[in-house]
Amino acid sequence: METQSTKQRITVKGKPTSDNKERLYLVWYQNNKRKWEATNEFIFITPKGVLERQHNKEVKIKVEALRNDRERQFFNNEIDDIVEQKKTKNQDFYTYFDNYLNSYKQKDKRVMLAVYQQFKEFAPPPLSTKQVDETLCLKFKTYLDKKLNGETPHTYFARFKKFITYSSKGKNRIFKQNPTEDVKNTKQEKSIEKDVLNIDELKLLTAGYCGNENVKNAFLFACNTGLRFVDIKALKWKYIKGDSLQMNQAKTDIAVNVFLNVNAKKFLPERGKDDEFVFNLPSHNATIKNLENWAKTAGVDKHITFHCARHTFGTLLAFYGIDIATVSKLMGHTSLKYTMKYVRIADEMKKKAVNAIPSY
Repeated sequence: METQSTKQRITVKGKPTSDNKERLYLVWYQNNKRKWEATNEFIFITPKGVLERQHNKEVKIKVEALRNDRERQFFNNEIDDIVEQKKTKNQDFYTYFDNYLNSYKQKDKRVMLAVYQQFKEFAPPPLSTKQVDETLCLKFKTYLDKKLNGETPHTYFARFKKFITYSSKGKNRIFKQNPTEDVKNTKQEKSIEKDVLNIDELKLLTAGYCGNENVKNAFLFACNTGLRFVDIKALKWKYIKGDSLQMNQAKTDIAVNVFLNVNAKKFLPERGKDDEFVFNLPSHNATIKNLENWAKTAGVDKHITFHCARHTFGTLLAFYGIDIATVSKLMGHTSLKYTMKYVRIADEMKKKAVNAIPSY
């Protein structure tokens, strides 16, 4: 029978296996429950020869040192952290991330799924939680900054930090310490002017051959409405009534009401049934490929995306004197601070236009 004094100590116990070996464990009592911690060490039950006896001797010394260390941690109330870290350090990171996303119910889930894909491309599985340290997180931030444009790198890394912070707290935590805690999520001072098309470039694209008329018309329609790719893809005829378009944005769930100008209506296909999609677009990757080939064929030396179309719409509104509040409503922004970037770009474009007048 074990006494109270025995229960206060950490002991070494073995569990026999079928191959004349005994796996060694550290055992102690906590909250009237016996807890076992695997040491990943074994000894031979009946050692044969000098080498096996020497192995047993070295392992017993090693495990006794570990036992002494754990006992010190136990009496300093550090043992829970040690065991939890040991239990989770080799957990599969993507399994945990998958489970997190499956139970995620917030409105930014689409963004979280995009972050998951970006991280998976950056650090392909398999990946253990032990490998996700501060250095890897910093490299991921740099990866996003180089690969993506505008505010997207900042937004994506903010969501990644949100997930990692969640994973560093509570009973389900997989990190003893948050590896993103000291990684600053600073915004890159990169102008989106290179992503904005001017009128001459829009004329080149309109006249150019794309290879997919749905992609071409959808992109040019977005340049005149500011809709994101996800909204263009989900656009149905029932959202278009007369000269106006009314729908809720997928990203913010905010309603937008856009008057369709002559250009926008020019790029609409023949009207279909209310529940039919306006543009039958291929996958996002195929669409991007179509846009790249189209720009090259048309002689437009820019990397065009649907972000580019949205930026173009906002900037042209500001360039032609539309007030910031109206631009903000047409873009479906939740704050005027998001609209100000278009005003700044439009001002720069006007400045360049004035400076282009030759001296006389």
